Amino acid sequence: MDALRSQPAVSSQQLSQDAQQIANPANENLTNPLLDSSQSLLLTQAGADVIRTSNEMLGTLLDVHA
Repeated sequence: MDALRSQPAVSSQQLSQDAQQIANPANENLTNPLLDSSQSLLLTQAGADVIRTSNEMLGTLLDVHA
């Protein structure tokens, strides 16, 4: 679960690298950076969902013990 919590930062770095590869006119193979950017988006969304769910669970636990 900790890996998914840090995923937005990792995905942001990967997305930056992919953007540089896509913007490079000498790069003839755009398939990999485009696929990587799509994967980064999905992983970021998954990480955000984990954080959101964790926050909701913590709120529920606090409500139960209050």
